[in-house]
Amino acid sequence: MKSWIVSGYAIVLGIIIGLVSWLFLSVVYKGIHVVWHTVPEQFDIPFYLFLVPVIAGVSIGLLQRRYGQMPRLMPEVMEERKDTGRIDYRLIGFTTLTALLVLIGGASLGPEAALVGIVGGLTTWFSERIRYVRQELGELQEVGHAVVLGIVFNAPLFGAIAAEENEQKKQPMLNLLATLAGIGTFYLLNQLDERPPFIIKFPAIESVQIDWTMLLIVLGGMVLGWLYLVSEHALMRLFSNIPILLLTTLGGVGIGIMALLYPDLLFSGEETILEYIDEWRLIPLYTLLLFSVLKLLFTAFCLATSWRGGHIYPLLFSSFTLGYFFSLLFDIDMTFSVVLTTSALLATAMRQPLAIIVLLVLFFPPNSWLYVFAVVAIVSKIPLPSFIHSPAKA
Repeated sequence: MKSWIVSGYAIVLGIIIGLVSWLFLSVVYKGIHVVWHTVPEQFDIPFYLFLVPVIAGVSIGLLQRRYGQMPRLMPEVMEERKDTGRIDYRLIGFTTLTALLVLIGGASLGPEAALVGIVGGLTTWFSERIRYVRQELGELQEVGHAVVLGIVFNAPLFGAIAAEENEQKKQPMLNLLATLAGIGTFYLLNQLDERPPFIIKFPAIESVQIDWTMLLIVLGGMVLGWLYLVSEHALMRLFSNIPILLLTTLGGVGIGIMALLYPDLLFSGEETILEYIDEWRLIPLYTLLLFSVLKLLFTAFCLATSWRGGHIYPLLFSSFTLGYFFSLLFDIDMTFSVVLTTSALLATAMRQPLAIIVLLVLFFPPNSWLYVFAVVAIVSKIPLPSFIHSPAKA
């Protein structure tokens, strides 16, 4: 009887998280459109694109100086849950405001990290007020983690399994049940919005080239994964002693410069991924490689300057773009090339093989799955070089 009660509350919680996620992502989507498109089209403001992230950086710094570093990253949220059995919700309003400033301000970061913290706080508040589920607070916190990842990446199984790989208590069916309820709610509400869902399907592989180029492509993905981890760790150490207000302002200046030079690298990369899948042949070869590398460095820079958020979308952007580069360079099948680079880069940078496989099979056709399984399984077992900082899991 108790398990049925917990399952019922998990479904209710999934629906609530679906609503909260839709509201949050809708504000982000509309905010980006207004700030970065409507205003500059209507008003001629000198250096507007540069000033927007600088002002956002100052605002983020003021909030963090008073309330602490926000929004918290997923490893920090999970560590708090492990230590205290709950997630503090007292500053959830300021956390939400800071997250919106980060995402609308142009940072090369995704919304999943902020949403996990926001939803975690709401889950604690929800559970502590219902006596039947107070003892199951830990289980429902894991449910919240799973639902958020499933909604953000349009992948129910990815949410459930990514949460599982980070937890000692295994509850895949409860996670999946709540995630389906959350995604269903999110989809229904999304019909009221103009924001398109993140649905990307690569065409079937038409030809396979198994020779030294295949190994070179996989190695290229691994090298970029190493580059991301090294750059993030190095920049974190380099900026560690800078006062928080100056640090976030520095981040805003960097984002402002990127807005003037390469605006395609702003934001998480979700919309640009959808654009590039149809236009990649029109992009110069060197630009594809440059964007693939710069996206990773830019993401690491944003995190190191205390613009805090998720890194999965930027990793996808970089790995897809690297795959397009190799496809043009070696004149090989595009899907085959992207499968290799994405599997290798994510396996190197995330170290969550099962969750990565579940995510990638949603993007890639069935005749590519064997290569996804093989590359992810092998690369994720290759030890990181000693000078590389171990990655934080999603």
